[in-house]
Amino acid sequence: MSNTARSLKEFRDIIGERYHSSDIFWVSREWRPSPSYRHAKKRTPYEVKLDIMMSPRIQHVVEEAAEDRKTPQELLYKEVDSILDEMGHKQQLPVIRWFGYFLTKVMKRIYSGVLVNSESIERMRDVMPDTPIILVPSHRSYADFLLLSYICFHFNISLPVIAAGMDFVSMWGIGRMLRDSGAFFIRRSFGNDKVYWAVFSEYVQSLVRFGEAPMEFFIEGTRSRSGKSLTPKLGFLSVALECFFSGHVPDVVLVPVNISYDRTLEEVLYAYELLGVPKPKESTSGLFKALRMLDEQYGRIHVDFAPPVSARLFCASVGLLDEHRSARAATYSPCLPHTPLANESRAVTDLAYHLVRQQQFNTVLSPFSLVALVLSNHLALSATDAKLGSIQVSEVVREVKWFKSVVETLGALVAIEGDVEKAVLESLKIHQSLVHLTPSNTLQLVKIHSPSVKINPSNLKGHNMSNKTLEIAVSMVMLQHYVNQVLHYLVNPAIITVVMQNLQDRETITKDDLFAKYKFLRSLLSYDFILHKPWEVKDYEEGLKQLDLLNIIEEVSPGNLVLGNHKKLQIILCNLMMPFLSSYEVVCQVVKQEAIEPCSSSKIVRCAQKRAEQCLYDGSLVHPQSLSLDIFNSALSSLVAMGGLKKLRDNGNVKYIVCEEKLDEISNELRKYLLQPEKKDYSYGRISSDYMAEQQKRAKL
Repeated sequence: MSNTARSLKEFRDIIGERYHSSDIFWVSREWRPSPSYRHAKKRTPYEVKLDIMMSPRIQHVVEEAAEDRKTPQELLYKEVDSILDEMGHKQQLPVIRWFGYFLTKVMKRIYSGVLVNSESIERMRDVMPDTPIILVPSHRSYADFLLLSYICFHFNISLPVIAAGMDFVSMWGIGRMLRDSGAFFIRRSFGNDKVYWAVFSEYVQSLVRFGEAPMEFFIEGTRSRSGKSLTPKLGFLSVALECFFSGHVPDVVLVPVNISYDRTLEEVLYAYELLGVPKPKESTSGLFKALRMLDEQYGRIHVDFAPPVSARLFCASVGLLDEHRSARAATYSPCLPHTPLANESRAVTDLAYHLVRQQQFNTVLSPFSLVALVLSNHLALSATDAKLGSIQVSEVVREVKWFKSVVETLGALVAIEGDVEKAVLESLKIHQSLVHLTPSNTLQLVKIHSPSVKINPSNLKGHNMSNKTLEIAVSMVMLQHYVNQVLHYLVNPAIITVVMQNLQDRETITKDDLFAKYKFLRSLLSYDFILHKPWEVKDYEEGLKQLDLLNIIEEVSPGNLVLGNHKKLQIILCNLMMPFLSSYEVVCQVVKQEAIEPCSSSKIVRCAQKRAEQCLYDGSLVHPQSLSLDIFNSALSSLVAMGGLKKLRDNGNVKYIVCEEKLDEISNELRKYLLQPEKKDYSYGRISSDYMAEQQKRAKL
């Protein structure tokens, strides 16, 4: 939980300001960014390239590769030169001004505000002269890519140099403009290519050492399609911090940034991707087709910069003191490849998880995230109780107002000021393509998928589901995207509640027994949520305090707990976890059958999705969002980590084989926590009436 209280009053609408002056005059103003790192050395792109080509590491790896490959060094230097041309960034102010003008026009058209915590900007500006800065934003949309540069331009801060994937390079015109705006391009995977590894490492470390501009990278590695934070990728952070561990810089400051969207630009594409339809390849023509989004409204963006994190102070807090760095610097060889020591790797892992958690707790929750949670819970209940019927908007408003107070108790900041009903109705207007407000003032999900959408079965990453299933699943996965944005505030209390919900009425459980069961579910879900193992005791104790505060648990005697009286919130917390636990149980069933012999992950995922579809129709599963491949893949990773599956590597191929005894142990324990719904007919007619609006809209692929 964030240690500092935040307020919506701290946020300043930088797009609203653009309505009161000329956009062209604003982007062409004299731009004097505040000083960055005081020891920075300004270099041209050619000088950057030359420094890297002449570095001891590159010379050493070229000598080694020449010998290994039996290739002249001249050819390898040409390879290095080619990699640097592919990778290298520029910062051309005329291009940056043009981009600023274009982005201003787009954002004024589709967003009602871009609100930035101006106090957090000043906090970052204060530390910039003292140390190299690395910006670490959350990654939910392609819009993240240039948004921080736009904000820095607005506040007269040096523009960041941005680590970007190679996807954009082939886009005619776009790749060059991104490069000229400060992007440097890196491949998604390097394999065993020692030359590329050396060039990449030297490039990143050169940017950190010289500190001529802040650096920006996405620690999640890729955009989160699900709306949840992804497990952090450690490679880039580890390479960047080698400069600190080796003593080349006295410190590095990392600034986690949260970018919160009322509505995600790629919401429909994400839903299809999660259901197994591959994303279309990035192209300039695709970008122009996507410009039809300019006819829709996407609400507001909130951007908050978390307190800067000193690598030196953080490492000291986990036991890696200055003495280690002094000893490391004395033995450091600039020629050798990047090889972090074991205690450095642990510190980098802890730091990476800390950065992601700081991103999470600087979220600004949109009103629609709470609407989605209320609606999703209602749909889960109505799937097993037809008496519930449709939900009135007045009831949604009442539930949002109540749940806002719940999540604020847990430390959340919700973007609702004043009238809750007004905020809910505005959010429904923004999301009218997903949630339909009927003339009778009830809410229904719109059927996004249409049979006219052509999907090539040969390209699918999952099972070839029927159109009837997709008509339900696409909308529900889209809705879950917004529910997921709330879950990091709720996951620990929810796990504890799921365990206790399994108890008989007024049955007690000791804190130690509860912790053992909590650890099991936490380990199982650790690839779906940011649940770092070293935090488990602290998170458990914090979760107990939160549940006590919410009247969900009571301590009837020292160390003995029972469920409290807040049944409504208990049910909601359990329903939030059920789509994940249900998917995990499906995966357990599938691997027990399919992975008797070594089996690929793609086959397991396809079979799991097929079984989940069957379970929806026989009534043993009531959560269409459980069809998400994202959850199936997380389940596979968890089962490997917990010993239920063994990962095998054969000629570069990864396969899995079941460890039956351990898998049975995991599956049997998991089944204790699954709330089995009453068996009901889950025919298409029933799904359609419960989940879909009469008004149908086609997906915008």
